[in-house]
Amino acid sequence: MHKNLENFKYSQNSINTYKSCPLKFKYKYIEKINWKHDDLESRQYYESLKTGTEFHLLCERYFSNIPLGTNSNTNLNFIRWIEKVKKLVPILHENIYLPEYEVSYNLNGNIIIAKYDLLIIKEDSIEIWDWKTENKKIDYKNVESRMQTIVYMFLAKEVVTKLFNLSIEFKNIKMKYYQPEFDEEEITILYSEEKYNQSRNKIISYIDTINYTKYDENQENCKYELVKNKKHCIYCEFNKLCNNQDIDYSILEEEVYGC
Repeated sequence: MHKNLENFKYSQNSINTYKSCPLKFKYKYIEKINWKHDDLESRQYYESLKTGTEFHLLCERYFSNIPLGTNSNTNLNFIRWIEKVKKLVPILHENIYLPEYEVSYNLNGNIIIAKYDLLIIKEDSIEIWDWKTENKKIDYKNVESRMQTIVYMFLAKEVVTKLFNLSIEFKNIKMKYYQPEFDEEEITILYSEEKYNQSRNKIISYIDTINYTKYDENQENCKYELVKNKKHCIYCEFNKLCNNQDIDYSILEEEVYGC
């Protein structure tokens, strides 16, 4: 294992980065390179990230019963979006609402973390809500297989149920993705014991692969060589660094928001 991974906390983002390209993982998490351009497309891309962050903050305030503080300077999309969220997810006194809620879990000596946009704890169920503000419409097939879905639902069963002393059946754990930009309802992912077991095995396998990849010549006992996924280059923020080529920011945005 590389020394920079000894106290590493794995997230759906870091695992997904390795899945996309092991070399990209090295740049981001081993060498800790923050690669950012000043060209127009780059500014637009980072502005879109800012938009997502600001809307998430507005949702956090709503579900924390804090005044939203909207005014004439508030992004009009935010006002429209938050009204949709209010209608879709009304606050009921019998439920527990946990916006921007973080959990961690020790799996075979490796720490896995997740930060949920919203957890709703009900008497006999758990709902995981995730707000998506990217412009491209998502679908069930896409989000069901996302590493975000795998990690978030797994940790809901392993951690959240224990934190709140709940006995929740697998079928009563649901993950809901919602894009306020579109009028369609949320996409709901259902859980099962089979999915849980598959998720656990996938997470263990990915972390084992990450831990035993050879990132530099000084490492020993590594089972996996560092490779570059050339198919991913056009979507990668490090494409300019690796290949001196431009980046497809529209697809990069999808990855940042949890592909």
